[in-house]
Amino acid sequence: MKLEIRDRLLKILESYGRDGVSQGELVEESGYSKSWVSEVLKELESRGLIARVPGPGKTKRVVLSKYLDPSVGKTIRIGLVRASEYLYLPNFFSHLRSFGYEVELVLYGNVSEATAALARAEVHLSISPIYTQAVYRALGAPIKTFHGGALGGASLIYRHLGGKVLSSRASTMEIAAIALHKATGYEIPELHYYKTPEEGVRAFIQGGADAIAIWEPYASELEGRGYRRVRLAEYIGDYYCCTLSKHENLSNEVSKHVKESWEKALTEAKAGKIYRDSLHVIGIESSVVEKAIKEYKYAEDIEWDYIKKTLNYIAGFLLNQTTIKELLED
Repeated sequence: MKLEIRDRLLKILESYGRDGVSQGELVEESGYSKSWVSEVLKELESRGLIARVPGPGKTKRVVLSKYLDPSVGKTIRIGLVRASEYLYLPNFFSHLRSFGYEVELVLYGNVSEATAALARAEVHLSISPIYTQAVYRALGAPIKTFHGGALGGASLIYRHLGGKVLSSRASTMEIAAIALHKATGYEIPELHYYKTPEEGVRAFIQGGADAIAIWEPYASELEGRGYRRVRLAEYIGDYYCCTLSKHENLSNEVSKHVKESWEKALTEAKAGKIYRDSLHVIGIESSVVEKAIKEYKYAEDIEWDYIKKTLNYIAGFLLNQTTIKELLED
C-alpha cells in the first residue's frame, strides 16, 4: 500500500515540476488520507527525495529535490545531447558525488533544446556548444559558462558540396557547415535544420540533402557507410565545441563545487584517464567510442585565439567576441 502511495505522490510531484504543490492539494489529488500522505511524505523527505519550501504567505509547498538548488536538494540536473565526446562524465560525476550531490542526466534532441532548458531553469547545468550558449545569452538567457571543455568533433559528410545542407541550429555544426563551404570555395544554397541527429542522418541517407554537418558518433557511422567526410579541424585547426554552462540562480557554493569538479574531470580526460564504456548511460556503446575517441581533445581553460579563429568564419550580431566574453565565468 505504502509503495503504491509513494509512486502516486512522486508522479503528481513530477507533474508540478519546480512549482511544487501543497500537502493539502496532494491529499485531494491523490485520493489518499491525510495520515497516509503525511507518513509517506516524511519518508520521502528523510531520503532526500523531496523538500518543503515556502509558498504564498505562511504556506509550504512540496517539491521534488531535483528541482531545487542542489545546495538544498542535493541533486544536480544536467542537460546534454547524445554525443561521444563526454568521456569525462564518470570523472565529473565522481567529483560531484564527493561533495554529496546526486546527478540526473536529461537528454535532449539537439543543443538548442538543451540550452533552452537551462535558460528556463529546467536543468541546473547544460553541456552544449559555447556558440549556442553565447547566442542564448545575447538573447537574454541568464546563463554563464565555465572555462574549459572539448575541442573538435564536427564533420561535414557529403555526396557533393554546393547543394542542400543539413545542420543543427545555432551550433558548432552550423559553424562547421558554413566554415567548410567557405574554406573550400563553395556556397550553401539551402541550409536546413534537423531536430535530432537521428532525423538528420535518416534524411541524408534517404537523399533529402547533399551534405550534413554532424558530430560523433554519427559522423563515423556515416563514413563507415561509404560517404565522404571532411573534418572542420582539417581547415581551421583546434576549436571549442561543448562547454559546461550554468543557470545564474545556481548558488555560489554549488557553482564552486561544480567548477572544481569540472576542471578536475577535464584534466583527467586530457591526461587520458577516460573510460571507454562510460557512455552507455546515453546509449553509446564502447565499440563506437573507440572509433570516435581520436576526434576530440580536452582543455581546462579557454584559449581565446581558438575562439577568434572560429569567429572569423561566422561572427555576427549575436555571435561575436563580446557575447562570448560576457558568457564566460569570471
